[in-house]
Amino acid sequence: MKDMHKYFDIHFRKQNILLLVFFIASVVCAKLLHVSKIPENSLLENLQLIVLFAAGFLCFKFKNHKQLFKFVAMLVFLMFMREISYGRCIFCQLPDDPHDFYPWSHYKYGFLADILVGIYTAFIALYAIAHKLWVAAKDAVTKAKLPVWDIVFMGFLSFVQFYGEHISNNSCMEEIAEFMIYSAVFGFIYYYYRKIGIVS
Repeated sequence: MKDMHKYFDIHFRKQNILLLVFFIASVVCAKLLHVSKIPENSLLENLQLIVLFAAGFLCFKFKNHKQLFKFVAMLVFLMFMREISYGRCIFCQLPDDPHDFYPWSHYKYGFLADILVGIYTAFIALYAIAHKLWVAAKDAVTKAKLPVWDIVFMGFLSFVQFYGEHISNNSCMEEIAEFMIYSAVFGFIYYYYRKIGIVS
């Protein structure tokens, strides 16, 4: 039990309350307005990109644990690229519909997209191994406890996102959940920035 208190912060912070209230309000508004579909390249998806950009930028502001949060920035960049379908949302729009795109299989060398994502993912893994980032992560958690409710929300919202995308076919629920996940990711990074990222 002592180790639990050493590594975990179980306080319900203002950020957690704001995230919960905003999520509930968004879902209620969507239900009242009978909105169940949000197209690609919509306002909400662009807001997601802004939040991810802010999260990635914040990682480079750390004055301590720089290598660890460069790694986090690389993960955030992967999320950013996923949101634009690794470029399809920009370069592969259908001529008559800005919210739909050609699949990579439409292009002669489209298969290279998956290969490049795989290479980048392998590079991230090798970066973590080369710099022994698990040591830095343990030190970061020792100095600033893991915010439990942030992790709980990210897990719950990931389930909601999966449910909206793969089970209920409700893209509105999916996109709301994704926006909230990225907001929680930003909040998680900001938490550590305030705790250990600034040289006192």
